[in-house]
Formats: sequence, structure tokens, C-alpha cells
Amino acid sequence: MAFVALEKLHELHDGYRRVFKVGGREWILMQEEGRHYCIANQCPHLQAPLTQASLVNHILRCPTHGIEFDLRSGMPVNPASCRHALSFLPLVYEANQIGLDIC
Repeated sequence: MAFVALEKLHELHDGYRRVFKVGGREWILMQEEGRHYCIANQCPHLQAPLTQASLVNHILRCPTHGIEFDLRSGMPVNPASCRHALSFLPLVYEANQIGLDIC
């Protein structure tokens, strides 16, 4: 596996959000209440981009259709509106950077 750095840890803060392209797909690196997440930049409901999604109290709201997801679990808040969860990539910490292990 090869470590691919995404960002220096000192650059991260609550509200941080940045889009990266990995493996042909766009992913969003974000920080909320001190926790780091890397989610697909694609709503599992109808594949709309999540770049401009609102995030309040761990609830990520798709700007296109209003579907809400709990960022901590990736699960939809209302399973009747969407049966699919957010896609995550596991993050790796190396020295003063956060990134991904790529095969």
C-alpha cells in the first residue's frame, strides 16, 4: 500500500471541506467536531454532488433533494426517503498529514 497525503493536520478545523479525486471518483475530506471524514461527493439518493451540502449537528443535507444523512454513521435520517448510506474511505494518519492508503 502507498500513502497518499491529502492535507496537513494543522490545516484542518471544524467546517473544513475539500474535494479530492481518487480512483476516478470525487471525495470530500471534512472535519466536524474534531472528527475527520472522507465521503463520496455523490448523494446515494440520486448521485447529486454533496460539495455544497449543509452540515448541522452531524446531519449532512443534500442540496439537491434535501435528503439528510447522519455523518457519523452515513445512514439516512429518514430511511423511507433513501435506503442507501453515504460512502466513506478510511483515513490514515502519517506524521503531520492525513491521507489514504492506496493499493
